[in-house]
Parts: sequence; C-alpha cells; structure tokens
Amino acid sequence: MLRKIGLSNFKGWRELDIDLAPITFLFGVNSSGKTALLQALLLLKQTANSFDPKQHINFGGGRRDYVDLGSYQDLVYGHDTSRPIGLSLSWGLSMPLPFFERSVDGDEASYKPRVYQARSIDYAVSWRLDKDIFIEKLDHFIHSADEDYHVKVKHSKGSEYLLEVFSPIAVEGMSENPVTVGPPERCYILPNKILFKLSMDHLFLNRFFNREFENLMNNFLYLGPLRQYPKRYYQWTGERKSQVIEPDGADAMATLISAARDNESLQEDVAKWLKQLELVDDFSVKSTDARERFYEVTVKIGDAESALMDAGFGVSQVLPVIAMLLSAPTGSIVLLEQPELHLHPNAQSALADLMLHAAEERGLQLIVESHSEHLLRRLQRRIAEAEQTFARPENIKMYFCAPGERGSTICQVEVDKYGQIANWPPNFMGDISGDLHEMLKAALDQRQRELAGV
Repeated sequence: MLRKIGLSNFKGWRELDIDLAPITFLFGVNSSGKTALLQALLLLKQTANSFDPKQHINFGGGRRDYVDLGSYQDLVYGHDTSRPIGLSLSWGLSMPLPFFERSVDGDEASYKPRVYQARSIDYAVSWRLDKDIFIEKLDHFIHSADEDYHVKVKHSKGSEYLLEVFSPIAVEGMSENPVTVGPPERCYILPNKILFKLSMDHLFLNRFFNREFENLMNNFLYLGPLRQYPKRYYQWTGERKSQVIEPDGADAMATLISAARDNESLQEDVAKWLKQLELVDDFSVKSTDARERFYEVTVKIGDAESALMDAGFGVSQVLPVIAMLLSAPTGSIVLLEQPELHLHPNAQSALADLMLHAAEERGLQLIVESHSEHLLRRLQRRIAEAEQTFARPENIKMYFCAPGERGSTICQVEVDKYGQIANWPPNFMGDISGDLHEMLKAALDQRQRELAGV
C-alpha cells in the first residue's frame, strides 16, 4: 500500500508531504492542486514505462501516456525553470525478502539463505533543467526490521554522478564510496556501470528495489472524469480482458463481456451495485449475432427496458467506475477523478459504500479526487455507525486543498470515531450555512415589506 507522497515545485505545490490510507479523499476548490497529486503518480508510471531508458521524465502527450503535462516550464511551480521538481513515495511490503548472504572462509566464498525482513521502501527523485532535463538526485531506501539499505545518487557534472551506498552489509567490490558513475535510467534505475561492482547482496537488493518499484507502477489504475459516451452496440473480438479499463472508461464493456464468457460473476456484481445505487432495476449485456461479435447493453427501469444509450447519462458514466472497482486485481491502487459526475445525490452516497467494499473486501487502495458532499456524508455516517470494522478514521483519510499566495495548501480533515469533523475548513463544501443565513434574512425582509404594504 502507498503510505506517503511528497511533491516539491510540482504545478501549484511548492511543498507537499501527506500520509495516505486505504481510502484517501482529496477535496477542495477548483485549481487547488487536487488533481496534481494524481498526475504526479501518473507521471512516474508513464516515465517508468517509457521505451527510451534515457528519458528521465516523460511529460506525456503520446498515445500510450496517461497525462499530458506539457514541458518543464509548464510543470514547475511558478514556471520558474531554475527550480528543481521533486517527487517522493513510501510504500509498504507484505512479504519478506529472501536472498543469499555471502560468507568467506579462507579463499572460498559460500552463500547461505537468509530472509531480509523488508518492511517498506522509500523513493525520492528530483529533476532539474539546464539546457536538457536531468536527474539531480535519486534515493532508494529499503527499510527492514533491524537494518536499512540506502543508495544515493547525486549529479556531479556533465553526465557524471556520485553514487554512495549506506548499508550494514559490507560494500565489497567498491574501492571508493561514493564512486563516480554515469546517469540513471528512466526515473529509478541505477547506472548500469556500477552494478558489476556490487556484491551479490547489494546487487540482489538493487534488483529487488527495481522489481518492487515496477510492481508499484503496474498497480496504479486510473479513471479520469471524462468517460466515453455510450454506444448502441459494442464489438468484441474475443480477447480476454483484465485490468485494462482505460482512463476514459474504454474497454469497460469488453471487460464485462470477457468475464461473462469465462463464467465469472462480474456482470452480476455490476448489476447488483447499479441497483444499490438506485439507477436501474436490471442490467444485462447480450450478444446480438450468432458469432457473438456484437453486444447490446440494456437496462431496465421500472417496467421499461431500453438500450444503455437511451437511459440516463449517469448510468453509462458510472459503469466504468463500478467495473474497475469490482475487477481490479487485489493490491491495485485505483486513482479516481470525480467518480460522482452525473449522479443523483442518492447514487453518490451509495457510491461511498461501494468504495468501502472495494477497499475492505477486495484489498484495493483508493485515492479519490471529488467535489461530492454526499460521498463525504455517507462516509461520516458509516464511521459513526461503527457497524463496519473497516470504516474507521485511520482507514479513511480526507484532505482539503486550497490555493494560496505561496502555492497550494493542504489541510487534513479530522474525523473522529463518531463521524464528526473537528476542524471544518472554510468553504469546505461551499458556504451552505452562509446561503441559509442569507436566504432566511431575505425571506424575513420580504415578509416585513409585505406586512408593511410596501
């Protein structure tokens, strides 16, 4: 699970460092930096997946990219290209790390199995622009129960870097520490020229870090706020689908069709939650031809059955959200932007229950950017009811973002075990109390004028 994220000079954020939970909500006014947190994770993902190992940061814009952040000048805080851009992550590990420990007896070396009780990993990177964009610093930490492994890479000059290893394991093979090496690859891979100098223990730990970082990037799934318009018919070519719902909701139907062909219950589960959101009374995906290449999605509302395209727009827009939350593999980190769009308030509230189900029963971590007071209120209610052991303040973090003169600011919304908010931020969900006050005042003034015969 992702535990922390930090940003520096990233879009509207001069500095940011927050803790994350199984469910983390980002609330705030427009242009307050909420989306930037999701974009930072997507930036790392598309950089790690880049075909070019010399591309240290992939701003996006390509067909395979998740986010288009323009250029260094577009991304850096205040558009000041003299500033470095920084990003840091911390995540937990669920399994110990086995490896072979080297021991020397005379002139012979032997290796014996050992379990390295790795608990968490920290990662930090910063980029700088000087004619070209380069990595200024790169840090890897592997924390264990009784010892830490830390590799630090810092730019020296030109294409030269200084690499330093901090470890309780002797750094064999390196006559100097730090040692001069070449540049890292992508945004996380240590310079290749140094690897052959490391002992087996350090080489194994370095490869372990690379694997865990790549697994973390693969675990990020993203669904944006702008989703595909529904179609009257959907074509399926026979390929099996899993965790391939695109950022615009594309392939959500293919995922449902594929699951139904494999006798999985995904379609039934989606129908169940559509009913719980009180959007439909029934939902089905049926083939329309003998070769089963074309499918029609139908919904039933009351006694009337119609194509998805002819139903309310909110149904088609929430379908990818439901499908992703019910099909994402265990351990996925799902990034959602405004999942409540086009939904009635009752449906928005029920969507919070689906998120609790996905986090507790399916082992997903959710990071949600939202403007929905109804999602907030349902989460407060579930915490206060104390009927679900998972619905506790430590499992649900909420933050309120706001723009400021010195960059975006963030405030953790403190929810107690009774579901009450102790530090309601100004304009958190609009000025509801102010509107009510002004409405009552205006009504009273109008009534007084009527009584006075004015």
